[in-house]
Amino acid sequence: MSDRPPKGEQLQAINAWCPLVQTSFNLVSDDAFVTGQGIDYDHFKCVVSPIGLKDRGDYRRDGLDTITSNGMIYVYAGTFSAAEVSNTRDKRRTDGGTDDPSTSNLIMPRFYNKSGPSVLGQVNVAPEDDGCRIYAAPGDRIYVSDPNANVMVSNYQKMTFELGDNVPMYPILCMELPIYDSRNIQYVQGLDFVITPKGNISWLPTGKNPGFDAASGLGRVYSVRYLYKAYHYCVSIPKEVRMAVVTLNGIRQPQRMAYNLQIQREYIWHSQNKGDPKNTTQSKTPDRAVQEPLGTVKPDASSIVVDMTPFKEEGSES
Repeated sequence: MSDRPPKGEQLQAINAWCPLVQTSFNLVSDDAFVTGQGIDYDHFKCVVSPIGLKDRGDYRRDGLDTITSNGMIYVYAGTFSAAEVSNTRDKRRTDGGTDDPSTSNLIMPRFYNKSGPSVLGQVNVAPEDDGCRIYAAPGDRIYVSDPNANVMVSNYQKMTFELGDNVPMYPILCMELPIYDSRNIQYVQGLDFVITPKGNISWLPTGKNPGFDAASGLGRVYSVRYLYKAYHYCVSIPKEVRMAVVTLNGIRQPQRMAYNLQIQREYIWHSQNKGDPKNTTQSKTPDRAVQEPLGTVKPDASSIVVDMTPFKEEGSES
């Protein structure tokens, strides 16, 4: 049996003669600690795009949708100050290609930043705003809005020479190395090519370029290594509804604590429709436009109709 006689004097864990003390989290101080150690992020909320759909299960759209990305419409919700920790980067070979699980945790405040009156031309930002609570969901976009934060990361890829601007996987901020083509010829920035304001490679007519292969008729392959600004998506919320009982105005009441987000660096979301450059209804939010829009498949008017009724299966009666 577990019953045993006590040994020595017994000391109670909670002294009966001492007043009862209740502990409470100071959520305001928690927000101030996070905002004091973090940088500014722009939060874009996502919603599934219904543009051009006639039915909820449609795979094709009747109209050209040029304001969505990844099948989502992104709307700016606010700016908050958060601390990004445990930032990792890796590349793994899988059956489907290269997996790049570049994830990190984002320690959040409860509220968006509140812009106050301008002081010496700068906007005064308070630690928190009790009127604008942050609500996040997987798929939301997170952009680093602080211009002084160095969030550039390196990337390398193979490209094919094309007439006009050559669009890389990410908008290029600056080149790290010269360009090498399939013939091991080097190309120098400013002499052979320049980087456009949109981050594309534009070959100069006064310089040399990889050109086209005479055998295949296609543009030659070349390799680039460059720096780009890393953006993130919310992929999961390890801690969403976090409740704590705190004392406010002499009453113990439940209060919601801040989110904890797991974000992933953008490396595969490249489904922004380009559409017509003259279209003024395109989205004004930051995008990654590298894929042509899907058009409606129409039957070819020149197709030949073959009547198979005279033919019967083998072994059938004639």
